Amino acid sequence: MKPETLPADANDPIITVRHMTKHFADFEALHDINLDVHRSEVLCLIGRSGSGKSTLLRCLNFLEQYDGGEVRMGGQLIGWQDGPSPRKPLPAAALRDQRKNIGMVFQQFNLWPHYTALQNVVEALLRVKKLPRAEAQARAEAALQEVNLKEKADSYPASLSGGQQQRVAIARAIAMEPKLMLFDEPTSALDPELVGEVLNVMKKMAAEGMTMVVVTHEMGFAANVADRVAFLDSGRLVACVPPAEVFGTEPADPRIRAFLQTYRERNVV
Repeated sequence: MKPETLPADANDPIITVRHMTKHFADFEALHDINLDVHRSEVLCLIGRSGSGKSTLLRCLNFLEQYDGGEVRMGGQLIGWQDGPSPRKPLPAAALRDQRKNIGMVFQQFNLWPHYTALQNVVEALLRVKKLPRAEAQARAEAALQEVNLKEKADSYPASLSGGQQQRVAIARAIAMEPKLMLFDEPTSALDPELVGEVLNVMKKMAAEGMTMVVVTHEMGFAANVADRVAFLDSGRLVACVPPAEVFGTEPADPRIRAFLQTYRERNVV
């Protein structure tokens, strides 16, 4: 399922982040983040646990309310009303409209247990997109085909493996035809033997031109699929570079070297 064609110049970023900060009480989770995400780009966010990766991802669609700076998608300010200070959050309906353009896949699958795989995808289209049922059904079937689960359309989540459940969650997201997909450690809740089937679906999406921001501990995926890799440490964006500059050479920054050494010792890389 190909992403929606955008009318803007192909070189324009889909997402721009400027001087974004985020605090939890007195703790600074993100400090002065500046970042662009371009059309059809795969950007992987890596770093130690607690470095701010998931917080940054969730700020992109305002699931976390960033405090300072801004996030814009296609020039539109995300989450806040675009006006003079003090700024105010967007009304709920306007925020829902913004989020229709952003798909998100979480660590947990968040499927409705009393619905089949097909019904999980259809129901999201009915509730969010307000599509006629016949159109929603056709789009849901196409999305399940995209993630190689058409034969499991009538299965309930309890009868599916973790990898299959996560692929249903991905199908539910891509059926919305978002401009941007966010993945928050989508394989972290899976048994090791099931990780590959989810990563293969994500590789296919990348090859088809879906714009993706992925928080991941799968260094092989970051090295082989990402267009750029962003390394975070203590809420700061240390580097955002092509993967060869992280994995193909000895990184200059000692924080990145130490992080990668830990993963090499665990046979992740």
